[in-house]
Amino acid sequence: MCSSCEVLTINGVLCHETGCPDAWKDYTRKCKECGQSFKPEDKNQTCCSHTCEIHYNNISCDCEDCNPDEETESNVN
Repeated sequence: MCSSCEVLTINGVLCHETGCPDAWKDYTRKCKECGQSFKPEDKNQTCCSHTCEIHYNNISCDCEDCNPDEETESNVN
């Protein structure tokens, strides 16, 4: 179901109305960093995960996902 248009299926393929702003939700994309196929969560998403996005855009990040080897204060005690 699409809340923005009248979706129909033609030969097993989901078809949105021309110009539907939510049509991107039904298609998989290829991650620009790792090449894995993924379904985007927002219209401009180009990478499959936070980690891939950080690496692809060459951004530094201090989160646990991006730096699993670093000890946090909670791990020290």
